[in-house]
Amino acid sequence: MCGIAGFELAHDDGAQRARILNACLANRGPDGDWYAEHGDFGLAQTRLAVIDLSDRVTYPLANEDGTLWLLFNGEIYDHRRLREQLESHGHRFQTDCDAEVVVHAYEQWGLEGFARLNGMYALAIVDERSGELVLARDPLGIKPLVRTTGGRFAFASDATALVSAGLNSGQIDGEAIDEYAAFHYVPHPRTGIVGIEQIEPGTAVRRGADGSEELVRFAPQPFDGRAPRAPVDLDELDDVLRGAVARQLVADVDVGILLSGGVDSSLLLAYAVALGARPSAFTVGFAGHGDFDESSRAGALARKLGVPHHVRHFELSFEDAVEAMTRAYDTPFGDASALATLLLAQLAREHVTVVLSGTGGDDLYAGYYRHRIHRLRRALQLVPAPLLERVARGSYARGGERSSAMALARSYASRIAAAGAGDDLDQYLGLVGDRTSPAARSVIAVAASVPPAQVTVAERLGLATDGSGSRLRQLQRFELATYLAGDLLVKEDRAMMAVGVEGRVPMLDQEMLRLAGRVPDRQKASLLSGKRMLRELARERLPEMAGSGRKRGFAVPLSDQFAGPWRGAAIQWLHGLESTLVDGPAAAGLVTRAPSVASDVWAVVALAAWEARVGRARAAALADTA
Repeated sequence: MCGIAGFELAHDDGAQRARILNACLANRGPDGDWYAEHGDFGLAQTRLAVIDLSDRVTYPLANEDGTLWLLFNGEIYDHRRLREQLESHGHRFQTDCDAEVVVHAYEQWGLEGFARLNGMYALAIVDERSGELVLARDPLGIKPLVRTTGGRFAFASDATALVSAGLNSGQIDGEAIDEYAAFHYVPHPRTGIVGIEQIEPGTAVRRGADGSEELVRFAPQPFDGRAPRAPVDLDELDDVLRGAVARQLVADVDVGILLSGGVDSSLLLAYAVALGARPSAFTVGFAGHGDFDESSRAGALARKLGVPHHVRHFELSFEDAVEAMTRAYDTPFGDASALATLLLAQLAREHVTVVLSGTGGDDLYAGYYRHRIHRLRRALQLVPAPLLERVARGSYARGGERSSAMALARSYASRIAAAGAGDDLDQYLGLVGDRTSPAARSVIAVAASVPPAQVTVAERLGLATDGSGSRLRQLQRFELATYLAGDLLVKEDRAMMAVGVEGRVPMLDQEMLRLAGRVPDRQKASLLSGKRMLRELARERLPEMAGSGRKRGFAVPLSDQFAGPWRGAAIQWLHGLESTLVDGPAAAGLVTRAPSVASDVWAVVALAAWEARVGRARAAALADTA
């Protein structure tokens, strides 16, 4: 795992800019940093050593004759198989590092070589033969990669690093902030900063020596086309998931597992133990917060499987929570569960360098309520909207955002009713969009788009009522590009990399993704149950520990925090806020309305904290050029 950056050479400022970039990316790669100039580009990289810890591994990595140069962030899980193939074609390797297969694969197969990789990655290759530079990002966007879209060309793992290095002015993108208000994260390709965009998942950007650019999608669009009819045998899922865990346990450092007590992470731990591993398990606890706290359930599974189990309870002050988010996230990010993920990362770093998580199981195998709740639309439309709204007013009972299954059902019913008489996709957008309440939206200075931001994002990313495939496959395809890539994977990558931990996601292994594309809708979800195949697998492998009870999200008890220990500090912080995006005093007034707007308040706080990070990056760039 690493941090990468590069830029067009101009004047004699390469080493100076690389120094700043590597300093900004040091958390992503605490084990080494490098800078070199090849062709028209300066190339910088930091490294977290995971495969081949020797000093033979230096960046950029080259092919045999030194005409191709690679910067790489991520992990290639099938690198041994690819190495054998490439050696049969005459390629010779200098290290045992997984990344080295990438430069040879590109030399052998060009852009098609990226489609052969099973892993997570963001990379840059300078081809001195043609003067081209190629940027590429893995098919699901597990690893981050951004680039400038105007002025001096540059790219990096971190958007604000480009601002700190003076490669972008750091101007706030108002349209991105509007999308943030709708989703509490920024869907690609935006980053929140004008002139910096994300490379889209599964896409390569080939930049010619003359500055021309070609975008090439090298990975097929997941869940495209019609839903399969032939059922998938559970034994096949068992084999594929076992293989994914086996591949992702491979490392030259210690590996652990983030254990929530839910189906996905429990399965990962069970497979790891069955494969002969004894990974430490890590859980965040919420003592005294009822349904939020799954540490006992996780602990019971760890004891049953005979693995060490470490728990860290959530005890962050408001100030520490804001500081942790500000350090970790380079784009606006309002999902408060990131705070728990940051605590898990810190706990894991005390024991291991690599962790596996269950992220992605719900996304590939339809585990969310919204994947099936829209089927109730027609029935709910027969119920008078005022009645549904009156019932829903009790959905945020004191004690937390998910205090009971009934509260969650009321919340969903209310949002479905509020979506009106539109089709199923309109109803779905009503469930996932407009997350910020009108009261909270009013304190964000630029969040007021017409049409609503979730509609424009849906249009941009191809969620259309007349699209191919079943309704469920359409929704899953859209969510892979939005919620998975923009929220879940951003949350995990930035939290882990904030403390130099590599996070791996076996549920999103390429073989798991291909299998999910072949699973018929009826095997994924019914009106009463989601993620049916994984739950059935859990019942077989963990009959006493998993597959029972309702789905629980990974959440933080924000309502209790803002009503209790955070209240005074949050109000004071917001009153003292200097921001062009957020009306601090007005936002402070929302704190007193918790618990109903607790997630909104945190989203506003996170936005202001990110704005401050961008401001510090601008100031650093000005100071460096003064």
